[in-house]
Amino acid sequence: MSTDLNEAQLKAGAAAAEGMAAPVSPLGGIFNVENVSKIGSLILLALLAILPITVYLFSSFQIHTEAGAVGFTLSNYVRTFTQPKILSAIWNTLIIAFGTAFFSSIVGVALAWFHARTDMPLRGIMEPLTLIPFFLSSFLGAIAWWALAAPRTGMLNRWMIDLFGLSGPPFNIYSMTGIVMVLALFYIPYMYLFTIGSLNRMDPALEESARVCGTGVLRTALRVTIPLSTPAILSGAIIIFVVSLMLIAVVGLYVQRKIVAPRSYVTVTGKGFRPHRVSLGNWKYAAMALNLLYILMAVILPLGALFLASLNRAWLGGFRWSQLSFYNWDFILFSYDYAIDAMKNSLSLGFIGGFMTVVLCTFLSMVILRGKNRKLSSVVDYVSTLPIGVPGLVMGMAFLITWINTPLYSFPLFLLMLAYMTRYLPYGLRTITSVLQSLSPELEESSRVCGATFLGTIRKVTVPLLRPGIFAAYLMLFIMFIRELPVSALLATEDSTPMAVALYVISENEALGVVSAFALVQAVLLLIGTVIFRRLGNIEKLSV
Repeated sequence: MSTDLNEAQLKAGAAAAEGMAAPVSPLGGIFNVENVSKIGSLILLALLAILPITVYLFSSFQIHTEAGAVGFTLSNYVRTFTQPKILSAIWNTLIIAFGTAFFSSIVGVALAWFHARTDMPLRGIMEPLTLIPFFLSSFLGAIAWWALAAPRTGMLNRWMIDLFGLSGPPFNIYSMTGIVMVLALFYIPYMYLFTIGSLNRMDPALEESARVCGTGVLRTALRVTIPLSTPAILSGAIIIFVVSLMLIAVVGLYVQRKIVAPRSYVTVTGKGFRPHRVSLGNWKYAAMALNLLYILMAVILPLGALFLASLNRAWLGGFRWSQLSFYNWDFILFSYDYAIDAMKNSLSLGFIGGFMTVVLCTFLSMVILRGKNRKLSSVVDYVSTLPIGVPGLVMGMAFLITWINTPLYSFPLFLLMLAYMTRYLPYGLRTITSVLQSLSPELEESSRVCGATFLGTIRKVTVPLLRPGIFAAYLMLFIMFIRELPVSALLATEDSTPMAVALYVISENEALGVVSAFALVQAVLLLIGTVIFRRLGNIEKLSV
């Protein structure tokens, strides 16, 4: 009786399942929500990244006259690469790129490890201070360090000469060493942000197993912790290195995929774990000293110089009480309409453009890491990363050439937003994919097996798991959008001028005090934006 009843129930269930399974047409299988979402993201990526770059590259092979572009020639490239000045500039760029990537990677990864995996004192205080340079552009850093270390008028040089009676200035910010130092100081937070998320979410059992086998703290970090964070570290290093050459972007991405793709870096699965920090013993004070030294050079000295300069009507190489005045602040905040309008434009670009970019990056990361077609995923990965290899001025010119004769050019702020999205898409994408790569696909597969749809799985499983990465990417894009200069220089109009262009114009027409005040206002706005993102995202840390 019992056996017959069970068989009847099974047959009834099978019949019900057959009755519920409606015939699916081939078109229905193709045009489902998942495929339409992916195809839409790819089309948008093609319009943003491939079309402008293709138009620009095609234009470089043409002869441009007053009548327009005609013919096809290589003479433009021959003339370019046979000029000694250009060849020298390329060589200097490579040296600066290697030096910046090397030093920022070492210090950035070290600071991320100190904060995420060790018992270094004052971590909670020093983390936001470590990220402050990320709020400032390299242009602001150049202004600040010019005030600090210019050979003749630098504040530090004058102090050192007066204090020790030196015959000449000890620092020269105009040297290759000075350039690499300033760039590294302002790119260290990039490596920190790329690495800290992977380190925070890593199962400590992996390190504890190495420690049980007798491996020391440093060796465990070098052989277990850092290798497991390779995707995030390599992504950050490539982005920092590739600042002006598209060919290096392709080669760098190829190397990354050859090293990272064949290996597994899953450190977060369905199993829970409790966070555990490594004890550094007395070395924790050395780690804290290194962190404090970085904060001194990247935060206290530059911002201190800008603050002192903003309080002087005339900057003569040092702060003077006789020149104390709040004129610069009053002028920027209440009297200079050009600066006030620029603040409004930049905030719109940061909040709205950043949100649109994060949504696109989330879908593209799913295509790259969760797509069934690996060749398609590789193509999307390459294409989405190419914009980082295009200089900002080139990207602005590409958008200008592509869209100047279209109705889109009538909406300059929106066009500027699209250019920003294209230029900084790789940053947001790498931030999100570095976290998604550490999540086991079984978490999403379980949701699909239970009957959840593609969008439902993303909303209820993927997005909550990616929440720290998404908000970290949003914060990163918000900051970059507000301080972007090269793209804006060619696309911005009088009504769509952002803060970066306004800062450049102000630096050309106003004294250092006014420039410093406006720069500090930009930094304060970015700090306020950071607080807002932390509250909206309900995250305790500024990192992934």
